[in-house]
Amino acid sequence: MPDEEGEWHYQAHFSDGSHGVEGRFICERGRSHGPLRVRRDNPLWFEHADGTPFYMRAFHLWQVDALDEGILGKTLDFLKGQGFNTVYGPHLGPERLPWERKSDEELDFSRFNLRVWRDLDRVLEMMAARGMVLIPFNIFGGTNGMPKIPTREQEELFLRYWVARWGGFWNATFQPTSEWEEGFRESEILRIGQRLRELDGGRHLISVHSWRDSTDAVRWAGWYDYITVQDKLCDWNVGKYMWLIDLGRFKKPILAQESLWEGNGYQGEAGLDIDNLRKAAWTIALSGAQINYDDSVPSPRRVLGFGERGVKTFDVYGAEMEPQGLFYPHLKVLGEFFESIPFWKMVPQPKLSNTGLCLAQVGEEYVVYAPYGGTVVLDLTDANVSFEARWLNPRNGEFGEPIEVAGGGKRKFTSPDENDWVLHIKRIRQTKDAEARG
Repeated sequence: MPDEEGEWHYQAHFSDGSHGVEGRFICERGRSHGPLRVRRDNPLWFEHADGTPFYMRAFHLWQVDALDEGILGKTLDFLKGQGFNTVYGPHLGPERLPWERKSDEELDFSRFNLRVWRDLDRVLEMMAARGMVLIPFNIFGGTNGMPKIPTREQEELFLRYWVARWGGFWNATFQPTSEWEEGFRESEILRIGQRLRELDGGRHLISVHSWRDSTDAVRWAGWYDYITVQDKLCDWNVGKYMWLIDLGRFKKPILAQESLWEGNGYQGEAGLDIDNLRKAAWTIALSGAQINYDDSVPSPRRVLGFGERGVKTFDVYGAEMEPQGLFYPHLKVLGEFFESIPFWKMVPQPKLSNTGLCLAQVGEEYVVYAPYGGTVVLDLTDANVSFEARWLNPRNGEFGEPIEVAGGGKRKFTSPDENDWVLHIKRIRQTKDAEARG
């Protein structure tokens, strides 16, 4: 994956004593924007290597690697059509492990299961063709039913193999394991993350999933590019997600990884309540975090309980599953709106609005969420410009008529009704007073 135009030279050496090879090639400008990285000028967001902004809309697909090619293609097309640009998965497990077996009871951690790795390659290739990014949920093992690599030498072999195998995919990212606190000491996960960074050279994003939001030592680690959090939506409450704003002090992107699971057993009936899900999604987004959604709605629509077998889930049947969740159009409204604004220039400004949910580039553009409608008070004191204000209906994506409002003070806006609404305000011109002062 060369990252500069021009002539490149290479040499390869092999540990088994085979003859080395060398050669050269010309790198020309391609159509890919390159791998993801943390945005340089506003580190709450992602961008591609060429600077193209990227708002992550992830879909949690546990068994993405196990879907046959036809179902996988249809599923990725469906997700792409719904606005998703990232897949969170797979979660390898006892039935699909990255290592070969010595016997039914014993694994060979020095030999890799090429069938599983080829399936992962196929997923990355098919996603790359659709401009989609992969975040693995659990590849390295150690938690959630996967064995832990027993020795440091075998750990090193795995990391070298993994980075070598995925290093040429622009759409790959590295996340070793799920809920690392359940299987690893802090010192171990810091060592693993640092070694991944050394082997990869900083070309791909690296993170590790936590049962909540990791420890300070992990969050501040140089290799730890973004924060993953989980907070099951048992009932919507703005306070459940406002702590995401405080995580912004680490100046790293935040992915609300297990917060919008429609039909999940953790969430009970709240996980089938579209109003709850929508309020949580907008609260997450205006807290400066990225979205991850999981459709765990089985047939008929009821909460998927743990330990059930033979239930049709999205993971098994992909886009062919019936019925599917009802939250897709609501997330599409949110995603398309974010794509229409310069979110990468904005940061959470909870103190500017009486709702506490405000994302803004002060003086230029503001987005405020009113979960119960009513009156929104927005502080425009430091903005001596004129703005255009519009209400967005987050249920259908329709905008109300634009209203012109002057900056220079606190302004009040009344929503159309008592449902939840989004207020979008953007600068249209300087006021005459500001022009005179200039």
